[in-house]
Amino acid sequence: MKKWFFLLLVVCSQAWADMHFIGKNKEFGMFVDPSTVERNGDSVKLWVIGDYQEAQSKRFPPPLFWVRYLSVKELKEFDCTKALHRTIRTKIFSEKLAKGDLLYTFDAAATMAPVSNAPLDVAQFKYACEDGRR
Repeated sequence: MKKWFFLLLVVCSQAWADMHFIGKNKEFGMFVDPSTVERNGDSVKLWVIGDYQEAQSKRFPPPLFWVRYLSVKELKEFDCTKALHRTIRTKIFSEKLAKGDLLYTFDAAATMAPVSNAPLDVAQFKYACEDGRR
């Protein structure tokens, strides 16, 4: 029993070791994989993962069907000089930390918008444009 617990601890800690925790709220924690940060001048792209405390249920098109999931992984782009951002791609996963089955994916044609004052939005911007430079 102790051997299985130790093996599980090692595997889980490795998954968490690859992620940088940037914040949480009542519903989920937010992480960034530092190996995904791409810089091009003042523009930064990176993958952000939202890990929900409880399974979420949402209806996605087409065709309309319900999906239960525990994490969302989004490719974000930030303009660090103008404090703008957008989501480029979203992936929905069955398990935490974007593990398990990829249940749904979609691209967004969003234009750049100002970063809101919401704590998790500020944390993403700060990581991309300030902390992630290390």
